Amino acid sequence: MYSLPHRYILIIAEKPKAAEKIANALGKAVKRRIFNIPIWIVHHMEKTYVVASAAGHLYTLDTDEKGYPVFNYKWVPRYLIDKDAKHTYKFLKVLDVLFKRASEYINACDYDIEGSLIGYMIIKNLGDIKKAKRAKFSSLTRQEIVKAFNSLLPMDFEMIEAGYCRHVLDWLWGINISRILIDLYFKAFQSRRILSAGRVQTPTLAYAVDVALQRKLHIPLPLIYPLVWISINGKEYKLNFIDEFFTSLETAKHYIENVKKNPYAKIVDIEIKTVELQPPHPFNLPDLQSEAYRIHRFTPYKTQKLAEDLYLEALISYPRTNSQKLPSTLNNEEILKKLAENPKYRSYVKDLLSETKGILKPNNGFKEDPAHPAIYPTGERISDKLKEDHIKLYELIVRRYLATFSLPARVQYIKIVFEINNLKYAMNGVKIVYNGWLKYYPYVVSEKIIPYEELKKGLLLPLKRFKLATKYTHSSKTLNRYTLFKWMEDVGIGTESTRAEIIELLYKRGYLVQKTRNTDVSDIGIMVIYLLKKFVKDLISIDLTKKFESYLEMIRIGKSKCKNIVDEAKEILLQYISNIKTFESDIIEEMYNYVEQKYKRKEKQFNRCLICERKAMHNNFCMFHYLAFKKLNESYPHWRSLGYEWHDYISKLLKLRYTGTYVKEVCEYLLKNNLK
Repeated sequence: MYSLPHRYILIIAEKPKAAEKIANALGKAVKRRIFNIPIWIVHHMEKTYVVASAAGHLYTLDTDEKGYPVFNYKWVPRYLIDKDAKHTYKFLKVLDVLFKRASEYINACDYDIEGSLIGYMIIKNLGDIKKAKRAKFSSLTRQEIVKAFNSLLPMDFEMIEAGYCRHVLDWLWGINISRILIDLYFKAFQSRRILSAGRVQTPTLAYAVDVALQRKLHIPLPLIYPLVWISINGKEYKLNFIDEFFTSLETAKHYIENVKKNPYAKIVDIEIKTVELQPPHPFNLPDLQSEAYRIHRFTPYKTQKLAEDLYLEALISYPRTNSQKLPSTLNNEEILKKLAENPKYRSYVKDLLSETKGILKPNNGFKEDPAHPAIYPTGERISDKLKEDHIKLYELIVRRYLATFSLPARVQYIKIVFEINNLKYAMNGVKIVYNGWLKYYPYVVSEKIIPYEELKKGLLLPLKRFKLATKYTHSSKTLNRYTLFKWMEDVGIGTESTRAEIIELLYKRGYLVQKTRNTDVSDIGIMVIYLLKKFVKDLISIDLTKKFESYLEMIRIGKSKCKNIVDEAKEILLQYISNIKTFESDIIEEMYNYVEQKYKRKEKQFNRCLICERKAMHNNFCMFHYLAFKKLNESYPHWRSLGYEWHDYISKLLKLRYTGTYVKEVCEYLLKNNLK
C-alpha cells in the first residue's frame, strides 16, 4: 500500500530536513509519502533503511486530575492536549505504520537530552526499546553521518532519564503553581486568566520585575560638567571630563568664569599601553548569541533559530552546545579547503595558512560539552536561497572559526590626561599595531587615532570652545531579551538550549511587554512575583533552581536517579501549597495592591489610588505611586542645589526620557492639581 520494503531498519530523525540529509548521506535515497508526510528509503552497506521524522516532541505530560496538588501524570500524544501541535498527529501516524515492519530502530534525533527523549518516547510507545540503537553526530555532513551509522551506540539511557526528569520536574512545578495562581486570580477578580510559573521561568521573571521597578521609579539626577574642545594643529578634539561633577550651579558658573581668564589645557600625563590580545575561543551557543546581539542586534531566540536552520542545511555543526573546544579529530584542513572555494573567504584562508605555516591549533576555551564540540562551519556550499540574516550569522561563525587559529593581535591604548583650572580631562586613542586575528574577526577593536606623538607632558594647548553641559543619570540596568538571557547565563539557570525559549514564554504569557526600545513588566507579572515572594519565597530563588539543575546533571552522568529528585520536589511543593492554602484570604487581599480594577464591585469596596485604580495604601496613593512620590521628595534637594524650584523640577522630569513611568504619573497629578 505504501511501497515499503518487506523488512528494514527504521531511522528516526528529529525534523524532516534532518531526515532528508541523513537519507541522502547514506546513499541514493528514494522519497515516498505516507499521509502526505515524506519518508526516504535508502540502501547502505547491504542494509535497507527507512528514514522518517518526528516533529520535535510527539509526546507530553498530562493528568486527568483536577485542582491542586496534582502529582499523578502520564505521557500522551502531544496533539491531544496542545492546539499548536495538531500537525504532529500525522507524523505519529506515519511512524506507527513504519514501526510495524521495522526489525530495528535507530534514534537519530539531535544528540542532546531533548533529542534522546524524543526518540526514546517514540520507540517506547510504538516499538521495542531492546531493538534500538543511537546515532551520534555533530553535523549533517555526509562524512559525519556515514561515520555515525557505521559506529552506532547503545541507547543513551542516562541522557534519556535526565530529559525525562527535566520534563517531569517542569510539569510538576508548572501545573501546581499555575493552577494555584489561576484559582486565586479568579477568586479575587471573578475573571479567568492563564497564569503560569516554573522552576526557571519564575526566578527569571523575578529578576525582570526587580529591574523594571527600578526603571519605573527612577528619578534622573542632573549632573553639571564642563564640555571642552582643544585645538591641535588647527584641528578640534573633544576632551572627556573625568573629575567630580559640580554640586551647585553657582560653583559651575564660577569655574567657567575662571576658565575664560586662562583658556588652556595642560598635559599632566601621557599613558601608552600596548596589549597583546589572544585569539577568541570557538563559539558555543551562548557566546554566539551574545556576539550576534552585540554586532547584529539579533535576539538570543532569533540567533538560536537561525543557527538551527544553518545546521539543518549542513552549513554548521550542531549549535546547541556549551563547548568552546574544537576536537583534535576535526579535519580543519578539509574545512578550510572547502571554505576557500567561496570567493568571499579565499584570501582569508590563504593568509591564515600562510601566517600559521599550516599549523592549525585553535585557541580552545575552558567550557566543555560531553555531547558536542564548539560550533564550526562545515565548509559545505551555501545555497543561493539563504536569507540575509542567515548569511550574516553564518559569516560571523566562519570569521570566528578562522580567528581562533590566528596569531595574537597587538593593540596600543593611549590616554592623555589634561588639567584645566585644577579639574581633570582625558583624550583616549586606540591604535592597532598588529592585526593578527582581528583581520578575520574585526568586531572587537575600533581604532581611534589621536596625534599623541606630537604631544608631551607640560605642554599647554589652547581651548577652542568650552561650555557648561548637563547630563542626566539613568537606571544602570536595561531590560530586554538579551539582558535577561545574559542574566540567566551569569547566574547559571536554564540551559544553552532553553534560555531563549523561556524568555519568549514570559512575553507570550503577558508578563513581559515589548516597548519601542526596551521591555516592561505588566501589572500581572509584578503581582505574580510579589505574591510568590511573600508567600512562597523559595520558588523565586535561583538557589532552588540551580540545585535541581545540578540534580539533573547528576542523572546525566549516571550518579543519581529521577525518582529521588521527583520525590524531593513533591515534598517542597506540598509545603508551598499548604502555606498558600493557609494564607489564601490574605493573598487574595494582597492582589488588589498590584492590579488595577476598572470596575467597582459591591462585594469588594476599598479606597482607590488618586492616580490609578489600584488599592490606596499611603497618602491615598497605591504602593507604587507612593514610592514614586516619596522618591520625588527625597531627590528634590539635589535638583534645588542646581537652581530648580519645585514646579520647574517636576515639569523637567516629565520631559526627560529616563524618568520612570510611576514618577511621571505622579508628576502629572501634582502639576494638574498644583500640589507639592
